[in-house]
Amino acid sequence: MALSRRSLVRLIETRAGPRYVVQVPHDRCLTPGWRAYALLALGLDGEPPIRLTLYERTDERPDDRDGPRAA
Repeated sequence: MALSRRSLVRLIETRAGPRYVVQVPHDRCLTPGWRAYALLALGLDGEPPIRLTLYERTDERPDDRDGPRAA
């Protein structure tokens, strides 16, 4: 099975069977204060990949120009 130059992150077990989780480049997160990670879970035996997006809260706070209700 070729992984096409993407670095293998880990092998995980799912209800559908084992999946290889591979890091995929992702555009910047448009939500202030959050960081986005794109993952590609590759199945075995030619199963179609599953794209996942993981969001993580950052320590950086968004600009607070309009007070606590700014969104």
